[in-house]
Amino acid sequence: MCDPYCKSRALDQLAEFYDEKSFELLNQSFLLAKKIQEPSLKFQKIVYELVLTCNNISDVYNRTIALIRLSFYGSGEFRKKHLTTAIETLKTMEENKDKLKLIIQLKPLVSIYDDLQIKFNGIIINLNSKMNYYFVNSHYGRILFTEQFHVQSSHSSLDTNLNLEDENAKTKVGNIRNYAELRSLFSLFAQLKDTKLIMNKTDSIDQLWANLFRDTDNQSNIEKILNIGLLDEIFLTPHIGIIIDGLIETGKEDVIVILFPYIIKPSNEVLPIVQ
Repeated sequence: MCDPYCKSRALDQLAEFYDEKSFELLNQSFLLAKKIQEPSLKFQKIVYELVLTCNNISDVYNRTIALIRLSFYGSGEFRKKHLTTAIETLKTMEENKDKLKLIIQLKPLVSIYDDLQIKFNGIIINLNSKMNYYFVNSHYGRILFTEQFHVQSSHSSLDTNLNLEDENAKTKVGNIRNYAELRSLFSLFAQLKDTKLIMNKTDSIDQLWANLFRDTDNQSNIEKILNIGLLDEIFLTPHIGIIIDGLIETGKEDVIVILFPYIIKPSNEVLPIVQ
């Protein structure tokens, strides 16, 4: 690899997985970085090549993934444009596991764009399977309740067929009833969580960042995020990276600067946003 920019990035990423030579690799990466001429132009060239590559992908699933990742390489209208195209491409996919994966991946990324959120919600509402609808909305209580109904129905028929004079049969029925009671308890807690999600009353880290983006004057959002950072470090996910980038772009970095010390090193996926 001759290009100093590409080699420097490759060495930096390799250092993350090669503990024994981490310092040596990072040092080489740093020395190469100093030789890069006009790094911003080099970055623009890479983005241009990525756009061309993305446009030539015919497979709908792979093209949607490429559009999502490409959106990390720019801000403002560039990011929104490629997320919009990702949503439009997603609409053309058949309803299967791959589509559900992409819906879950896109969901937090479009949450800061009201118009994209409306289009995206349309995809979710039009899902044919109710179970898929519950799954992408994290309504695990409803999933458990639906499954529990089928389990209880099958157990009822089993109870009538078992010979209760048989001690083994009695034990089996007892185990089934204990399992059903435990499952009902989990289902109750999950349904309570579903209710919070539907009422938008959750204090998940993603929801708190989304609230902060919409209302930077609300100190309670910052305090709640800060409390999470004090207890557990804050992972810089693509969703959080996009929100921080958007706040910095609009000149509101002073609002979130207090949170920076609690954000740990991002994954390679988020590095384009950081750059």
